[in-house]
Amino acid sequence: MGAVLDSVEMGVSERDIATVLEWRFGDGLVYLPKNRPNYLYSIAKKSGFIDADGYLTRKGRILLARYCTV
Repeated sequence: MGAVLDSVEMGVSERDIATVLEWRFGDGLVYLPKNRPNYLYSIAKKSGFIDADGYLTRKGRILLARYCTV
């Protein structure tokens, strides 16, 4: 399961990325509240969990489903 984050920097877990992906609108647009670190959003985007327009990708939905049960 850790293979999902092959391109993510050391020290950032899949759970950290899943936390970022939880912050999204109903249409899939991911946004980051002011009190969250921007680097997590950047890593999620660079790793393919968020597309160039800021929307959750299929890869992101798979990761989110693994960690978020609500």
